Amino acid sequence: MPSPELCHDLLVDILTRLPPDDPGCLFRASLVCTAWRALLTSPEFGRHYREVHRTPPLLGFFENHDTVTPWFAPSSPAASPFPPLFPDRRGLQVLDSRHGLVLLRNPIRITEEDHAVSLIVWDPVGRRQWESFPPPDFGSTILCDVGVVVCAADDCDHLGCHGSPFLVGYVGTDYRSAHASVFSSETNSWSPVVSCPHPDVEILRGQPKPLIGNAVYFICEYHPDESFILCFDLFSRKLSKFDGPPIHHYKHALMKTEEGVLGCASMEGSLLCLWSTEAGPDGAVAWMESRVIDLHKLLPSNSFLHVIGFEDRAGVYYLTADYGVATVDLKSGQVNKMSIIDSNIVPYTSFYTPDQAVEVAQEGRWEEVGDKEEEEADEEVEQQVEKAVQELFTKGSKALKDEDFFGAEDCKRRILKIRLGFFLSTWHLPLLLQSLAEACVHMDCWIQCSN
Repeated sequence: MPSPELCHDLLVDILTRLPPDDPGCLFRASLVCTAWRALLTSPEFGRHYREVHRTPPLLGFFENHDTVTPWFAPSSPAASPFPPLFPDRRGLQVLDSRHGLVLLRNPIRITEEDHAVSLIVWDPVGRRQWESFPPPDFGSTILCDVGVVVCAADDCDHLGCHGSPFLVGYVGTDYRSAHASVFSSETNSWSPVVSCPHPDVEILRGQPKPLIGNAVYFICEYHPDESFILCFDLFSRKLSKFDGPPIHHYKHALMKTEEGVLGCASMEGSLLCLWSTEAGPDGAVAWMESRVIDLHKLLPSNSFLHVIGFEDRAGVYYLTADYGVATVDLKSGQVNKMSIIDSNIVPYTSFYTPDQAVEVAQEGRWEEVGDKEEEEADEEVEQQVEKAVQELFTKGSKALKDEDFFGAEDCKRRILKIRLGFFLSTWHLPLLLQSLAEACVHMDCWIQCSN
């Protein structure tokens, strides 16, 4: 009979082989018996598991909307049981996600001129947040803004840095300049503002923001067909600019290449064109096309494809297509078609293991989510949701009268999605069941009308 030590080592080896992009495997295994649960919820196993796999999996995407709380779309059904409940009851927009952290802004983007009133850094796995804090002084005068969040812990491998100190880089543009500042959770303050003059500059929202070393990169435009790249070093606080690749800026997405330098990706039909940068002796940045990959065997040839981002740690490109968003892993050849229809999405990568779920109940280094003005916020958001639902119901009823059954079906789907997202985000399960029952009654009425 094998020794207990051998059995333990064999069990650890087996459980370590469970795939990180299916967190449900580990959680289901923790229910087998008390011994397995004790093993899987131990910090030692969690650290070992993350060190073996090294690359945090892509758990899904946050999809921003104009009127309600963003949705979280899992990259696959296997991504359960990860349930990202939003840290605030107001409508928020996801600006960035990195190192298991999420940066949100309030209010959500309604018009191009909207800017952040407050920012929130949120740790979905650790279920902690850094309470709302105002942007730097220039935040009230800019026309467009973007932000990034990074872990600031020394010598961190970013495999499980939940609760670590962080930095937030906030960049905004007006008619004359780009401005930037960095917020530190350790000092609870913003750095002095740095600026980069350029007439009629506008930083593009919704674009990926690759982090290379300490620098983050953004695309800016100053004429309909003219653009440049803005570089902001989060540690030296330097803001600089240089020319982008010889491609229209709406047709490419910035990325971190396998070599660890700035690059970009674009689609030409079914061809994925990859570009990379090289610094010249005078410090100037030169662009060169490094690789062209034909995706016609992986994706439908009749789809209109457009690269909207690249998750460098997971090694996954995400593209818009006729049917929504597709993720493409070139190494495995795996394509995952998702139900997301909006290109304004932010990928979320992180390990999610049973030991991290246990840590949720323990006191963290950040402030826990509070109940400040919760009832007033709930009421305000619920009114917005019900207004949107009523407008869709009226539109759907009119579509039925006009025998536009496709339009009526679309309204029904959107009503269910809005109500489901709101009530799940607030954990109002009784209200959710009541709301779904009411929606079913409305659907029955529509069916009777159509007959």
